[in-house]
Amino acid sequence: MDLNTEAQIDILIEKFYAKVSVHEILGPFFKETNWEYHVPRIRAFWYFILLDKPGFKGNIYDAHANRQIKKVHFDIWVEIFCTVIDEHYQGEVAEKAKNKAKELALLFSWKLTEKEGA
Repeated sequence: MDLNTEAQIDILIEKFYAKVSVHEILGPFFKETNWEYHVPRIRAFWYFILLDKPGFKGNIYDAHANRQIKKVHFDIWVEIFCTVIDEHYQGEVAEKAKNKAKELALLFSWKLTEKEGA
């Protein structure tokens, strides 16, 4: 089954955050997360990216820029995200989601490294 409905994206987001929120390295980043605010924004982002559904507003980079996130954190994030997709979905849209996650992690890692002057 491919990842091509809002309900499927909702499941992806739920399963993904269930894993990262308790992950020994990523979990601490989510301790203070306001899930009622965060989850609808993340859903809207992925609906826009994967389903071309309008409604996402915001800048996802800015939300991550001042959180002391390093490349290793993005690498773990991508690994978990792709694993969750592989556990539940397959197909063109599922591959698009994994590729977009990898692109975002690479871009964020690069921007944060550039910002730090490293």
